[in-house]
Amino acid sequence: MQIVALPAILFDLTDSATWLGVSSVASMLPAVILTPYAGVLADRVSRRKILIITQSVQMVVAFVLFGWYSSGTLNPWGIVGCGFIAGCATGIQTAAWQSFVPLLVPRHLLLEAVKLNSAQYTLARALGPAVAGVLVKVSGPGLALFVDAITFVLVIGALVVSRPRIGGGVRPEGSVWAVMRGGASFVWRHRPLRLAMEVAFLGAVCGQALQFMAPAVAERVYGHPSTDNAGLLVALGCGAVASWLFFQWSADRFRRSTRLTVSLPLYAVSIAVIASTHAYAVGVVGFTLNGLAHVQLAMSLNTLIQGSVPDHVRGRTTSFYVLGLLAGIPTGSFVMGRLADVIGMRSALLIDAAVFGAFSAYLIATGRLRHMDVARVGDHHDEADEMITAPGLAT
Repeated sequence: MQIVALPAILFDLTDSATWLGVSSVASMLPAVILTPYAGVLADRVSRRKILIITQSVQMVVAFVLFGWYSSGTLNPWGIVGCGFIAGCATGIQTAAWQSFVPLLVPRHLLLEAVKLNSAQYTLARALGPAVAGVLVKVSGPGLALFVDAITFVLVIGALVVSRPRIGGGVRPEGSVWAVMRGGASFVWRHRPLRLAMEVAFLGAVCGQALQFMAPAVAERVYGHPSTDNAGLLVALGCGAVASWLFFQWSADRFRRSTRLTVSLPLYAVSIAVIASTHAYAVGVVGFTLNGLAHVQLAMSLNTLIQGSVPDHVRGRTTSFYVLGLLAGIPTGSFVMGRLADVIGMRSALLIDAAVFGAFSAYLIATGRLRHMDVARVGDHHDEADEMITAPGLAT
């Protein structure tokens, strides 16, 4: 809901795609800086407590944004400042959130829990923009900001009543930097994890950053009001839901490498479709394809990270994966926004599609994607031992 309301408000205040990129950088940069430390924190202290505290901070920020908007005092720097504070909370919580899921279920249901967690996220991507779009049309962005703030209360309540089991494995000891280096070394030693970080980063730069540019796309490419970014993001969410349903049906039918061989080029094609016309309806199709490609990509990476990594390093491994995402989104948003203001939104999108298309072609042509078909990643297995493939999900 915030992704619909806040960028639309900011774009109307500034008429600048660069400001959209600046806002994205402000909200993501602290997360990038804090995420490696947060991975150590997630492996050392209660993940549930981390989440309750950080969600509370984000709730306060959401209510402040609503209050400023209601009083007519919300300005671009206020949006950027609140984004920075929320970004600090995001940086601390994301690794804990991802590694918290496995503690909520018995070990033999871990992958089902990962899929269910991805389902709620995927549904939120569809329902959030849809609800926000209706609220913005009916009464303006203020109501969307208020409902968004209220939802944090529900999340905090769910965390309070949850009873996770104690994480398995040995808690890391030593200085924070030593533990971080140990996590980085674990990721670097295992080729599937290294590749997952690369794909996550480029996917965020060229793909996920697009949702933050949606107000500028709606206005400058299709000639619609910036608030019609809601329709584009609803289409993205619907594509994501359809993709998730397909993933559920086909989970054991295709290897990760097969999914990525299809979803990576589709990601590039979807961006090219968005830039190919002045017709808003075609843009809706492009964003739908973008959602389809994104979920296949994200589910493949998530099941690798969460389903095949030992619990005692899951927090740190997840933090480096999240680092790729959180670094990629603001990088892509800022570069795309700046290019849009200099050479035009359509040209910026075409460059984006070309870059990601070239990256996808390189991975497919070199056969590197086959390294994603790993069944287990562990400290006591060399690279050759890890290349035991499993159809679809790691088991």
